Amino acid sequence: MIPLKRRFIDRRTVLRGAAFGLGATLALPVFETMLNANGNAFADGTPLAKRFGLFFWGNGVRLPAWTPSRTGSNYDLKTNLQPLAPLQSYVSVVSGTEVKTGNERGHHAGCVGFLSASPMIPQDPGNAGYSSTFSKPSIDQVVAAAYGQDAAKRTAFRSLEIGISKRVITGEGTTLNFLSHNGPNDVNRPLYSARALFQRVFAPDFIASNAGTVDPKLALRRQILDAVHADATALQKKVSANDRRRLDQHLTSVSELQNRIAALEEDNANVCTIPAQPPEYPDRQGVEQLRNLSIAMADVLALALACDRSRVFSIMYSGSVGYTSFDDDGVTEGSHSLSHDEPGDQPELSHGVTITMQHLAIFLERLRATPEGASNLLEQSAILASSDVTQGREHNIDDYPVLLAGHAGGALRGNVHYRSTTRENLTKVLITAMRAVDLPLANGFGNGGGFATDSIGALEV
Repeated sequence: MIPLKRRFIDRRTVLRGAAFGLGATLALPVFETMLNANGNAFADGTPLAKRFGLFFWGNGVRLPAWTPSRTGSNYDLKTNLQPLAPLQSYVSVVSGTEVKTGNERGHHAGCVGFLSASPMIPQDPGNAGYSSTFSKPSIDQVVAAAYGQDAAKRTAFRSLEIGISKRVITGEGTTLNFLSHNGPNDVNRPLYSARALFQRVFAPDFIASNAGTVDPKLALRRQILDAVHADATALQKKVSANDRRRLDQHLTSVSELQNRIAALEEDNANVCTIPAQPPEYPDRQGVEQLRNLSIAMADVLALALACDRSRVFSIMYSGSVGYTSFDDDGVTEGSHSLSHDEPGDQPELSHGVTITMQHLAIFLERLRATPEGASNLLEQSAILASSDVTQGREHNIDDYPVLLAGHAGGALRGNVHYRSTTRENLTKVLITAMRAVDLPLANGFGNGGGFATDSIGALEV
């Protein structure tokens, strides 16, 4: 009996339709019908995409509640890292490294040094205590630029920038106000609205950026899903039974996400005005809805990455010197004040770090739960997570708290605690992450004291 020839569909297939006189497209996740027989590459031999991400929080940690006691694999999880226990096989901890670009001004120097491996540029502070900007691009934009030069890795959005807590410092230069930098005073502003992120990635044709106001009850499902219905029906006849289920799940998840975001907005007003950084979850009696926003952002981000709308992202969970508080969990003082003024072992500050790790776990878990080929999005990602200082009270930038999550398509081990006993250059961790997503960096990376040439082999496969 002659075996049936396997039918493949192109990996860049999208659903198309028309609504309100405009063209509508809906990107698709990776289907098995797009892959080779092993499910580990596309049918034409192109490898599955690797993603690179940043997760940042401000004001450091308390090392006794953070740093594992054991090195190597199967490290112990101290209080701050307990939320990551279900994901430990994907998460490595790096301790003992140092930002080598100088420490002229604590939080500022740590931000720039960690994110770019280059010195900061001091600026005229005006009425502020201090001001600075980046001298070189942040690491996410280094990766984004490299991907943009490769036609096979180029996506609709060079990178996606997300913000969670809006309580950031705006008067001390770009360093503390923004995470993603293209260079001096040149930033990529984060979106603080899950709805705005969804519209940017999936529905730019339906709601113009200068529309001013939009109705939160706007039937995005009717606009997008109904518009592409005929194309979806035709595609269902071409794909396998598993892919038909995957397509149904994808359409359902898009629809549910739109409805959930709209329903949450209805609590605030009948009309949602979208400013430059539109709020999605307004403060309720002064309390930020950090968990709700983290969940919604994770859902949108996972869809965007699964549909290959972008391969690079950054999440500014809370800002350096920011005054994020965790009111719902009994921490009402701002994190920067706590990092300096809370006495003793600083239990409230430490509890805020644990909550931050809970919300990081939300992002990582959502990526792990999103299938791609024979694996999942977290398997295909390298995500670098850290802060601006080691411990806020001391403003030190040695023994830096760093996490490296994801397996980067098999390039990273996960479940490793690597501790440097010689205060190695933190840039080596950045090089490890970038090489994992296929940036060769033959000439090293960084500038000034931040320059390094080597990765950390203990984290690599």
